[in-house]
Amino acid sequence: MFAEKGMRVVNDIYFIMRVNLCWFLFVIEGGVILGLIPATITLFSCIRNRMKNDFQGGIYREFKAAYWENFKTSIPITVEFAAVIALFVFDTAVLNGIGRASLLLQIVLRATRLLIVLTGILFFPVYVHFDLHGSKVWLQPFLFLFICPFQVVLILLMLVATAMLYMFNPLLVAFLGVGFPAYFVMGVMLKKFNKLAARIPSMEGA
Repeated sequence: MFAEKGMRVVNDIYFIMRVNLCWFLFVIEGGVILGLIPATITLFSCIRNRMKNDFQGGIYREFKAAYWENFKTSIPITVEFAAVIALFVFDTAVLNGIGRASLLLQIVLRATRLLIVLTGILFFPVYVHFDLHGSKVWLQPFLFLFICPFQVVLILLMLVATAMLYMFNPLLVAFLGVGFPAYFVMGVMLKKFNKLAARIPSMEGA
């Protein structure tokens, strides 16, 4: 039993290392800016497939096929992410400027920034699990902040712990990178999605 669990952990780590390498390669292939969003969507998609036992092996082939499938459809999302980042920068500028004069304004702006970051984090697992179009692409991840607050807090704690781990051992970034936190985030959210689908059939993923 212990040996079986140990092998499962080793296999998971090996998978994370391989999928993280694929993510890095295809971010570069997409010219970084245009490649970042489709590569991250594909990363979460491959992780979801593995967790749902839909992974067929040959991670590079699977990643490559999914990446180019996502590339064109993710261009509008890349533009929207750029707009969100611009909003985040504007929010920060206001906070560092006139926001200093008002405690209430500081609270509102900081809360806005937190909601932006959390929505951006949940966007990827929600997007790859559900067939979303139009305003639901962003509305659904935002609503999940309030549907599953426990999972959101758990994800935040894990991301902080991962950041601290990477600070103490930067070499881990090269091997685990975004793959490790993405694996955790997708795992936490997939469990929640499955529980919701058991109670609400319309919440079944794509």
